[in-house]
Amino acid sequence: MADVQRGKLILGGHEFAVKDCDMTYISLFDNDEDIDEEREIITKTLSMDVWFEEGEFGDEEVSPEIIINEFATDKEDLEDIIGMEFEVKDVEEADEREDTMYVFEHEPLINYKWKIIGMEGELLHVKISGKAITDGYSDPEQTADFEGEFWVNVKE
Repeated sequence: MADVQRGKLILGGHEFAVKDCDMTYISLFDNDEDIDEEREIITKTLSMDVWFEEGEFGDEEVSPEIIINEFATDKEDLEDIIGMEFEVKDVEEADEREDTMYVFEHEPLINYKWKIIGMEGELLHVKISGKAITDGYSDPEQTADFEGEFWVNVKE
């Protein structure tokens, strides 16, 4: 029996449970640059897409999603990635990377830190915290701090 993906996101004081579905996963794949350069050692690249169960956010019912795009790790194996931390310091970098949080629409994250904690069975344990744009259409745009801890499937 497969391990159940789990965890929670706290966004602006509102809690959302990880949705255990095929759309929630961490990708671990070969670094394209290493392949293109025909290097002897092929390192791994990591990304994450986490969906959450519907819950209240202000006066609305929403189902958030976090998308963290590719980070090259310079590591050859999943075991070597444990303990790594990735950081995006500003909204311009997040926008360029296309790292987003979906609340009402996909909006770039303002900043975040993402840490790889360890493996538990078949699930990768990660933590993330930062600040997100929650409503880019409002004037002024709405933002909220967030933090999450997740145990998620790894797709290789």
